Amino acid sequence: MTTSTKKPIRPRTVLVGVAASPGYAMGPIQAIANRSITISEEKLPRERLAHEEQLFLKALNNTIREITSLKVATVERLGINEARIFDAHLMILKDPTLVNSILDRVKKESMNARWAVHSKIKELIAEFEKSKSELMRERAMDLRDLYNRLLAALDDSGPVIENLTMTSGTVIVAHELSPSTLISLKKEEVIGFATDSGGRTSHISILARSMQIPAVSGLRNVSVLIEPGDTILINGTGGMVIINPNDEDIRHYEEKLAVFIKQKQELFTMRQLEPMTRDGKYVTLHANIELPLEADNVLDFGASGIGLYRSEFLFFRKGTPTCEEQAEAYGYILRTLKPYPVIIRTLDAGGDKLVSDISATDEANPFMGWRSIRVCLDRKDLFKEQLKALLLASKEGNLRIMFPMISGLNELRAAKALFQECRHELTEQGLEFPEIKIGAMIEVPAAVMMVDAIAKEVDFFSIGTNDLIQFTLAVDRTNELIANMFEPHHPAILNMIDRIVTAAHREGIIVSVCGEMSSDPLSTLVLVGLDVDELSMTPWSIMECKKIIRSINYEDVRATAKAVLKLDDAQSVNRYLRQKYLQTITDLGISSFITSQDFGSDLGDP
Repeated sequence: MTTSTKKPIRPRTVLVGVAASPGYAMGPIQAIANRSITISEEKLPRERLAHEEQLFLKALNNTIREITSLKVATVERLGINEARIFDAHLMILKDPTLVNSILDRVKKESMNARWAVHSKIKELIAEFEKSKSELMRERAMDLRDLYNRLLAALDDSGPVIENLTMTSGTVIVAHELSPSTLISLKKEEVIGFATDSGGRTSHISILARSMQIPAVSGLRNVSVLIEPGDTILINGTGGMVIINPNDEDIRHYEEKLAVFIKQKQELFTMRQLEPMTRDGKYVTLHANIELPLEADNVLDFGASGIGLYRSEFLFFRKGTPTCEEQAEAYGYILRTLKPYPVIIRTLDAGGDKLVSDISATDEANPFMGWRSIRVCLDRKDLFKEQLKALLLASKEGNLRIMFPMISGLNELRAAKALFQECRHELTEQGLEFPEIKIGAMIEVPAAVMMVDAIAKEVDFFSIGTNDLIQFTLAVDRTNELIANMFEPHHPAILNMIDRIVTAAHREGIIVSVCGEMSSDPLSTLVLVGLDVDELSMTPWSIMECKKIIRSINYEDVRATAKAVLKLDDAQSVNRYLRQKYLQTITDLGISSFITSQDFGSDLGDP
C-alpha cells in the first residue's frame, strides 16, 4: 500500500481592508519580514563612550547616504514629486534634537549606541502610535523604517529586510512595508502587495499609486494567515484580498481585470471628453485630495480642478505648521492646477480627525464636539495663520476657500470677518490679492434649514454628504452595529440635497457634492437628476463617473430624481434605482460597482 504525500488543500480565506491602490493582481505570495536584530543594554566605561559616539555618527551618515540614494533612484524611476516621500526620512535623520538626544544617552547615561538608538526611537514611535489620528499613526511607519536601518547600520550585518529574492509576478505580503523597500524592488517582479497595517494616506500607499501597483492595506492579520505555496488575489479597487481563491473567484477576477485594463486604456481618450449628458447637460468633475503631491496627477484622470483639498492633513504632525509652510503647500497645489479652480477647506480638526496639539481627546462625543469651524473660531490665532497662508498663496492660481461644518449665520459671518481682517492686515503691509470666492460646506441639518439665508452670503455650496448623512440619520458610520443604517439614499437625505440645490440656484450660486456619495454610480445618477452642478471625488473615480454622465439623458435622470423624492424609504429608492439602471452600469463595465456576488457570497459590500 502506498502513502499519499499530496499537499492538503489550503482553505480559501477572504479579507477586507483599505483600498490603498486601485487595480487587480493574482500570483504566488512572497512574505517579507524585517531581519531580527538582537539589542541589549550595556553600561559602558567612560573610555568606550567616544568610540560609541563615532559608531552612531558613522551609522547615521551611512543611513543618510542610503536614503539619499533611494531618493535619487525614485527620481529616476517615478519623478521628483514621488521622491519627496524620502524628504521626511532625511529630515528626521538630520533633526538635531533627535541626534543630540541619542548622543546624550551615550555620553550622559553611558549607553551603548545601539541601545541609545533603540530606546529613543522606540519612545517616539510609541508617541505616534498613541495618536488617534490615522495619519500620525502611519507616520510611525517612517520611524520604524529608520529604526531598522540605523540598527542594521550599527550591526553592520547587511540589509534590514530578509527574503528579497523573488520571481516575476510576485505578490508581496508583509505586516508592514516601507517605501524604501518597495522602491528597491523591480516593478515586473512585484505585481501587488497586501499588508496588515497602513492606510490610504500612508507613504507606501501613495507610492503604490504612483507605481500603479494594486495594493490593499489595513488587513490586520494577512501576514500570519499565509503559508509558503499559497496564492493570493488582490482587489486594490475594492479593498479585498482572497488567499487561495477558488475557480469562481478567479473567473470574477479575470473579468474585473479585463475591465480595469480596458478602462486604463480608455483613460487617455476619456479624459479629453466632456462630462456632458447626451442631451447637453454639463456636470463639472473635480478631484478630492489629501496631500499636495496628489495634485500632480489629477488632470490625467480627467478632473477639471480640485473640489476638496483637506488642509487638516498638513496638521497631522507634532507641532502646527507655520504660515510659511502652509503657504508653500497651498501654492504648490494652485501652481500645479492653474488655471483650474482649487477649493481648499479650512482646518477640519476633531471628530475622527484628531490633530496633535489641537484636538480635544477626552470628549464623550467628538463628532458633535469641539471640531471644525468651532475650533477655528475659538483658536483665532491658529485660524488667522491659515487664512493668511491662503491669501499669500492665492496669487499662484485659482483659489476658492471653503468653511466646514457651518451650522448657522453667526459662524459663517464670524469666519468671513476673520478672513477680511487677515486681508486688511496683509494689505496694510503693501500686499495685493485677487478676489477669492468663499463657500460653505453644508453638512449639518441646521444649515439645511437655514440654507436660503446662507446662500445669500457665499459664492458656492459644497455638500459634505458623509457628515450630513451621519448627523441627519443619527448613525455613526464607524459603529459596526449600525453601519447598515448609514444610507445615502434615505428620502430625508435626497430631499435635503434637493432643498440645498433649489436655494443655491435661486441665488445664482453653484452646488458641489464632495462626500463619498459623489463616486457611487447609482448616486451619480440621482445627484445629476437633482441638478447638482459639480461632483468631487477620488481621482480614480472620475473616469467612471464621466462614462456614466456621457451615457445618460439629463431629462431622464431628472424624472428619476423626482420619482425617488416621493418614495418612503431607502430600500424602495435603492430597489427603484437598481431596477432602472443596474443593466446600464453593468454594460458600462463600471469596476467600482462591486456587490457581494463579485468575490463570493460570504463577503458583504466593501
